Amino acid sequence: MWAAYAKAGLTANPDEPDLSRFAGDGALKTLRNGLVSYRSKKQVLKGKYVLNPQVAEVALTASPATVTVTDCIDDSAFLVYNLAGEPINDVPGGRRSARATVTNLAAGGWKVTSFGVQDVGSC
Repeated sequence: MWAAYAKAGLTANPDEPDLSRFAGDGALKTLRNGLVSYRSKKQVLKGKYVLNPQVAEVALTASPATVTVTDCIDDSAFLVYNLAGEPINDVPGGRRSARATVTNLAAGGWKVTSFGVQDVGSC
């Protein structure tokens, strides 16, 4: 999901097809709304995330089946730029605690359906 968001961020494209490939429900809405906001301000996202996701909880007998994933996302190399390629804020991010729910959406497959990312320094 984060790779799809980074790809979409290059042009602030909320309709990037890979977003809906990996995210659904509230997670997809949150990602798209963020990209719409960047696009309206004529901003794009460049860089990459450093990820190390870990499974925290598995509920395969739930309906629908879910898996909870935690991570300490490092977004210090992921910045916002204007369309001329100049950084909007050249202060890098950092390490942020994150938690996501991945849900088996039957025919839609497994997708991130909700997530939360905390402030820099939370992990």
